[in-house]
Amino acid sequence: MNSPTTATQTTLLTSHKGVDLHAASALLVMKERLKGGDRLARLFRCELHTFWDTPDGWDAARMLDTGRFYNPNKHHFGMFAGPADGAAWNTDETSGQRLTGAWPGPVQDTDLEAWQSDSAALYNALLGGVVPDDCTPFDVVSFPYGQAGPVVSGVLWRLVLWAEAGEAAEIGEKLAVARHRKQGLLINPHMESWFAVAR
Repeated sequence: MNSPTTATQTTLLTSHKGVDLHAASALLVMKERLKGGDRLARLFRCELHTFWDTPDGWDAARMLDTGRFYNPNKHHFGMFAGPADGAAWNTDETSGQRLTGAWPGPVQDTDLEAWQSDSAALYNALLGGVVPDDCTPFDVVSFPYGQAGPVVSGVLWRLVLWAEAGEAAEIGEKLAVARHRKQGLLINPHMESWFAVAR
């Protein structure tokens, strides 16, 4: 799906209220079995659902009311909307490109009222809270190929790494993208596209 440069991208991020077993088990495997896993301090995950502009019948309210995207009994949520960066999402041609630092944009709604007016703080809260000073977060969004939309769903992972930004990007990609037996766990590059950024 291509997102035009003038488009507005609306994104729903949801995180578990309790322990996220997917992230917890992935963290253990990565630390114990992957090269560079010893540099991984923490790992967090949000489910992600996004669309561009206002497709027929879709808006932020409908996304929150659709049980497939958000369950108030087990999720915290943040709804964000901002200008799309013009990159093509969910295509193999753009896999591995940089996720813009401004993404996902200003807060539109959340159940975490303390961060209603602070998009950076809400984004961090959904992804495990404030990153320690001696670490760098590496955020990677992945989508399975072949989603026709209008809503594209995927996963946002945050790898908190003991590294400076440049090194974190290199280590983070090697830990995230499965290219051989000792490299990567979170993304299958034959089935998924991804965008990433060391913040």
